[in-house]
Amino acid sequence: MTNDNTNGTKHHWWQRKPLTPEKALGWLELRHLFIGQCLVLLLHLLWMPVWLGLPALLAALWRFQQLRARVPRAGILLRLAAISLVAAGLFLEYGQMLQLEAMIGLLVGIYLLKLLETDSLRDGRVVCGLGFVVLASAFLHDQGPLMAVAAVLTVSWLIGGLVLIAGARARREALRETAWLMGLSLPLMLGLFVLFPRLPPLWNVPQLNEATTGLTDSVSPGDIAALGRSDALAFRARFDGELPATSQRYWRVYTLSLFDGVRWSRATTERLQRALGGASSRYALNSRRVSGEAARHHYELLLEPDPRPWRPSLGAPLASNREARYLVDGTLEGLTSLNTRELLQLASSGAPPSNAPQWMQRLNMLLPDTGNPRAHEFARQLMQQARGDPRQFLRLLFQHFNRNPFHYTLTPPRIEGQSRVDDFLFDSQSGYCTHYASTSVFLARSAGLPARMVAGYLGGESQGSALDGEQELTVRQYDAHAWVEVFYADRWHRFDPTAAVAPERISQGALSLQGQPGFMADAGLRAFTLNNSLLSDLRRHWERFEYRWQRSVVGFRLDEQRNLWQRIFGEFRWEWLVWGMLGLLASVTALGAGLVLWSGRRVSPHAGVRAYRRLVIRLARFGLGPMMGEAPGSHLRRIAIREPGNALALFALADLIEQWLYSDVSNIGVFDSDGVPVHSVQRQWKAHCDELVWKAKKGAVGLTD
Repeated sequence: MTNDNTNGTKHHWWQRKPLTPEKALGWLELRHLFIGQCLVLLLHLLWMPVWLGLPALLAALWRFQQLRARVPRAGILLRLAAISLVAAGLFLEYGQMLQLEAMIGLLVGIYLLKLLETDSLRDGRVVCGLGFVVLASAFLHDQGPLMAVAAVLTVSWLIGGLVLIAGARARREALRETAWLMGLSLPLMLGLFVLFPRLPPLWNVPQLNEATTGLTDSVSPGDIAALGRSDALAFRARFDGELPATSQRYWRVYTLSLFDGVRWSRATTERLQRALGGASSRYALNSRRVSGEAARHHYELLLEPDPRPWRPSLGAPLASNREARYLVDGTLEGLTSLNTRELLQLASSGAPPSNAPQWMQRLNMLLPDTGNPRAHEFARQLMQQARGDPRQFLRLLFQHFNRNPFHYTLTPPRIEGQSRVDDFLFDSQSGYCTHYASTSVFLARSAGLPARMVAGYLGGESQGSALDGEQELTVRQYDAHAWVEVFYADRWHRFDPTAAVAPERISQGALSLQGQPGFMADAGLRAFTLNNSLLSDLRRHWERFEYRWQRSVVGFRLDEQRNLWQRIFGEFRWEWLVWGMLGLLASVTALGAGLVLWSGRRVSPHAGVRAYRRLVIRLARFGLGPMMGEAPGSHLRRIAIREPGNALALFALADLIEQWLYSDVSNIGVFDSDGVPVHSVQRQWKAHCDELVWKAKKGAVGLTD
C-alpha cells in the first residue's frame, strides 16, 4: 500500500512523509532534548546499569548525522532492533523482566531511543512529556534532598525544551520564560503540599526479589560477622530527651529458638500453629498496643526500605502509632513490607519480655539428639558448681569466657562438622558475638534452663545534643549483634557473653572494632570519613539534615497534616481542608485571569511587537493608529508625512522597528544584521518613543485631532 505526498511522489506505509521546515526540529531544539535526556539518565545511573548511557549517545549521534544528511532517517527495523537490544541487555543484567529495576530500565531505554524517531515539533513535545514520567520514576530509587534538587533542575530544563518548541527565538528567552513559569507554580506547589489529602506515594510499589543487606530468618555463627563489612543504614531513632546509655541500646529484631546443630532459626507463628495448634491469637496479636509493663522509652524510628516485616524495638515493644503484629516472643512485625522509608513511633520497655507460657519454655529447651558431647558435660558441671542456681550458673559461664583465652574477632577460623559448639568452646576459642551467644544458649539448655538467642543491633552513633531537646541515633548494619535471653525467676533475663570477651564492644559500640580485619571492608571511601574529624562532622550534619528532610517532607503524611492544621487553627475539620484546597485553586485561577485582563493585550513572543503595541496605544489617543493590515514601518512613515515637525523621530522609529522585527536574533546572537547590538536598538527605540510622547504632551508638535 502506498500514499501520495505533497510532491506527487509515492512512499510506502513504513516510510514517513517529509516535514516542512516550520514543523521540523532544528539544531537548537534537538540539542536541548538530548541534554534533557542526559539529565534524566543521571538521576537513574546510581541504580541502573551504566551501559544505558550508550543508547542515548548512539541515538543522538544518528540524529545529528541525519541533520547533516549523512545518514537516512531511522526506519522501523532499526528502531525495533535498538529496543530489542536494550531489553535483551536488561534481561541479562537482572535475569528477568518482572523485577522493578528491569522495568524501570526498559522505560528509561525507550525514552532514550525515542530520539531516533523525533523529527517534528510534536515529537519533541512527546519526548519532553515522556521525560517527566521517567524523571518521576527516579523517586522509586531514592527520595532524599539531593534527588529532589536534581529533579527540580531537570524539570526546569524539560520545561525550557517545551518553551523552545513553542517558539522561543533564543535559549536566553526560553530560560527567562521557564523561570517565570516555575516561579508561578511555586505557590501552587506549596499550597497543594499542605492542603491536598495525603495519598500513598507513587513509589510505594512492591519490590520484587530484591536482595537486601541485613539480618536473615536463620543465623549461623559467622553470618552476623559478615554484616560488620557494611556501613549501610539500618534505621534512625529520635528521642525526646536523654538517650539511653550505649550499653543499654539493645535493639531486638527477632528471636531464634530452633537449633539443628548448625544454624539457628525462628519459630514463626505459622510453624508454631502447625505444630501446636490453637488460634493464631495465641502466638501473635494485631494491634497498636499490648498489655504489659510500663513503657520506659518513647522514640520515633525512620526505617530504611526492607521487604522483610521486622521492626526493631528497644526491648519489648508495647505500643506503636500504626497497627502492627506483636509476637509472643517479643518480636514486632509490620503488616506490610517497607517499600520506602517509613516513620514509626514506638514505646517499649527497654528489657526482655516477661511473658513465657509453658509451651514456650519447653520449646526453648530443645537440642539435637547428637553432637557436642563435651559441651553437654561442661554445662552439667557448671550447674553442679552453681548448685542449681541459674544466676550463679550464668556468673560462672561469664567468668569462664572472661578468664580463659577467648578472642573476639570478625574473621574467626572456619568450623565444620556436627560438634561445632565443642570445637569453638574447647579448641578455636575465637569468634564473633554469634559464636558466644550460640554457645551460651546451648550450654544453658544443656543445664536445663530455657534459653534463646536474640538477633538485632547494639549501640548506634549519636547525633545532636541534649541542649536541642532532641537527640538521634544512627544505627548501621555493622551494629548488628546477637545476645542471649534466659528464663528463670518467672521472667526472661538478658545475658550478653560478648561483654566478658570484648567489653568495649558493649560500652563503646561497633566503632570500637576499627582496625580489625574485615570491619567496614565493603564501605569503600565512606570508611575514610570515620578517621577524619572534619569529614566525620560533615557526614553527621548531612545525615541529620537528611533525617529532617525525610521526617518533614517525605514523611509528611495524613497525621502530620492534621497536626499542622491543629497547631494553626486549634482544631481539625475535614471540610476546612477541602475548602482550603478549593480556595487555593480559585485564588490561583483568579490571579492568572487578573494578570491577563490587566495586561489588556495578547501575549507576543517578540519584544519588538510588544514595544510597538505600547506605542500604538499612545498614538491612538491622538487618532494616529494603524490602518487595517498596515505594517508597523508603513504606519510610522505615513504619520511622519502627516506630521513633518516630528518626521525625523518617526522615520527613525520606522527604521528601528523593521530592524528589530525582521532580524533573526536566533542566528545572529545579540547583534543585528549591521553589527549593531540588539540591546542598543531597544534603547534607541525607547529614547525616540519617550521624545515623541514628551513633545506631544508639551504641544510642541501637532499630534492632535
